[in-house]
Amino acid sequence: MVAPRQLSRDAAHRRALLRNLVTALFEHESITTTHAKAKEAQRLADKLISLTKKEDVAKAKSLAASDVFQHGKILPKLFGELKERYAQREGGFTRVLRLEPRLSDSAPQSILELVDGTREMKLWMTARVVARLEQQGLEVDPLTQHNVNKLIQLRPNGKEEFDSLVQRMKDLFYTDVELLEQNLPSEKLVSPVEPKLKDNIKIVPRPARD
Repeated sequence: MVAPRQLSRDAAHRRALLRNLVTALFEHESITTTHAKAKEAQRLADKLISLTKKEDVAKAKSLAASDVFQHGKILPKLFGELKERYAQREGGFTRVLRLEPRLSDSAPQSILELVDGTREMKLWMTARVVARLEQQGLEVDPLTQHNVNKLIQLRPNGKEEFDSLVQRMKDLFYTDVELLEQNLPSEKLVSPVEPKLKDNIKIVPRPARD
């Protein structure tokens, strides 16, 4: 068993930090923070989602309440939407994706996200790759197809959802013929305002849903 990281904080501050991280994750489904914090928050988030599978719901909610803030918002989502989403999963409810180091101090950065959600970063990125290939009349390579299969296999209506997202990526990014001929990515997905949370957490920007 891997020993938990102390994150350069005493026990009380560390616990408050992780509660803040996990609360933000459950609310927004994707956050960016340092890699060390992301890995520790991932452990706690997976543990909390596992609680939703317990038969004694009242006890499970009581245990979960001690590890999150905003009980009125987070607990209903955890024991409602997320419980239903992960009903067929035994584990692997979250994913950590590494990013380039932070410019200010070169600290390793990562995205921590809930899997199988409509705002999942890997889903958006894979759909965008498939959209570009299809618009260029190219076949989807084996690695990309493998990623697609993994992303849709446990989702209800996974293929239909993915195909719809691919079409949206075409409409958003790949209607420019010159861009496709150059095989260059278009501008990054950004929002006019990038809200920030405490302790170097930020919400990962997403295009607004239709």
